[in-house]
Amino acid sequence: MISTKFLRTCLAATLLIATTACASGSANIDTDTRDPYEGLNRKIFAFNKTFDRNILRPISSAYKFVMPDPLEDGISNAMRNLREPWVFINDILQLKLKRALTTLTRFTLNSTVGAAGLFKVSDGMDIPYHSEDLGQTFAVWGIKESPYFIIPFVGPSTNRDFVGFAGYFFLDPVTITLNNEGQSDLSLIRTGVDALDTRVRLHDSLDDLYKEDDPYVVMRSLYLQNRRFEIYDGDPPADEAEEDFFDDLEEEDEGGN
Repeated sequence: MISTKFLRTCLAATLLIATTACASGSANIDTDTRDPYEGLNRKIFAFNKTFDRNILRPISSAYKFVMPDPLEDGISNAMRNLREPWVFINDILQLKLKRALTTLTRFTLNSTVGAAGLFKVSDGMDIPYHSEDLGQTFAVWGIKESPYFIIPFVGPSTNRDFVGFAGYFFLDPVTITLNNEGQSDLSLIRTGVDALDTRVRLHDSLDDLYKEDDPYVVMRSLYLQNRRFEIYDGDPPADEAEEDFFDDLEEEDEGGN
């Protein structure tokens, strides 16, 4: 008999390539990224794209069609709220105690005043949301990042993010609590709804991604830039390529004056 843990992990895998589009705004497309497995990665990307277009997108479209916007937003809010304990743990592991207090305050407010997280009352109280996960924690701890690779059904990753991805589904306190209370079926449902909500939230972004001339390169750049942005809490230092880019711009401006 297939275990609930296995089914939960399989459902979680339907998050697939969606993690790519989490970055907002335009990306500085980097074609020199360390990608020694690009040939294999492109084949897996094509497989994931086909799976997404033929299976996940129709489900996402049907969900958006039948679900009233307020209810859709409420479910999304609740799913985010259930991830807060994991964010809190990673805040602590990274010794970001002020951010941990913010996470705990946000979770408490949204779980009570916000009706189990259906309403993001913390946003209206100027308590912004931030994301932390085990992959980010590993980066803060100094664990080096491996070359970029793509996992079938799951999507883009590195060694840090893959272990962090697995860690969430087996170490998440909400999941552990539900399983210990004999609510493994509820835990499974929660994982499925969370995966569906993620795909729905990225519905339009993925459509835009696939319209790019080379969606593989765009996805890779967005994913790596977004992870770097998150690791540095929204304020990443300029790397050498960025510094050279801005130096060239300054030289061009000076030459034009």
